[in-house]
Amino acid sequence: MECERVGDQLLALLPSGEGRQWPEPVTRHLEGCEACRAELEALSQGWALLGSWPEALPREEIGADLARRVRRQLVRESVLTVSGWTPAVLAAVIGVGLSLGLALLVPYSILVSLCRQVLQVSDPHAAPYLVAGMAYGVPLALGVWILRQRVLSGALIGGLEASLIFLVILAPYVIAQCREFAPPLQVAFVSGLVGGAVVSGVVGLWLARLVSFGRLQL
Repeated sequence: MECERVGDQLLALLPSGEGRQWPEPVTRHLEGCEACRAELEALSQGWALLGSWPEALPREEIGADLARRVRRQLVRESVLTVSGWTPAVLAAVIGVGLSLGLALLVPYSILVSLCRQVLQVSDPHAAPYLVAGMAYGVPLALGVWILRQRVLSGALIGGLEASLIFLVILAPYVIAQCREFAPPLQVAFVSGLVGGAVVSGVVGLWLARLVSFGRLQL
């Protein structure tokens, strides 16, 4: 058996605690090779010395600094790379499709009327338009839920990315459909859509990650 192969066996078995139970070919080689016996002795002494050293833990500030560096790197990957934006684009497209589907089932004017009846306010009041606009932003939450595993960054960054793309895609359609509303009421409706999209994007991803973390704990 060659010395190089014996050295590999020594390095593999000594840390595992099997050093005193060498395979028979290794034992025969050690009996006739003084150089390998010396190497084994040096390895044994070195390993014993390492085992006698006290366990050292990094200071708390080192761990906190490392966590900050990791978070910054994740944010850079999410914001400054194409792959970081891809999940947000897909989530936004899903959210836009669901929002348009909701608008076809319940047109904007009908939902505004329903909100006006529930809130019991008169027509010029902006509150029904604000609430209705928020309702059409809520479907984004389902989009970010579906793609939660692909988002690299935290819930805040990933959710805001999805919300921004959702609004960029959907805003022209919403503005065109709201032409029948008075300008102040159009502003209220679009403001509600923006608020609903932002809240849905962030909260939807945060809840999805919370559920995933709970499953891992179980």
